Amino acid sequence: MRAALPAEIGMPHHVWNCSQAGALVASVLQGDLPALGKALSSDKIVEPRRAPLIPGMEAVKRAALDAGAFGCTISGAGPTAVAVIDDERRGMEIGDSMVDTFFKEGNLKACANVKRLDRVGARLISSTRI
Repeated sequence: MRAALPAEIGMPHHVWNCSQAGALVASVLQGDLPALGKALSSDKIVEPRRAPLIPGMEAVKRAALDAGAFGCTISGAGPTAVAVIDDERRGMEIGDSMVDTFFKEGNLKACANVKRLDRVGARLISSTRI
């Protein structure tokens, strides 16, 4: 997946992705899920190169958005697709739609998990002295 990325990035795409990174951080801090979904779905550098290499990914993204997700993108190098939702039950429905689409469009088996956004961030939960 790394080889799929461009060796050089034009200034317009670089500026756009930087602005979306800022929007992503601001949306997490503000708890603004529609803005988070929009920022995640707006990549102009990585996703356009990697999505075509993941069987069914473009259809999966479309299915997630059509089912009501605020946004959908590739997470990491592509073993995970992530969608932003605001309701656990609806998240399960969107996840099921994504899993079904991965199988129908990409002949890939997948599973869905619904997780809550952690707005606190990294912190020490417990420690042991040795």
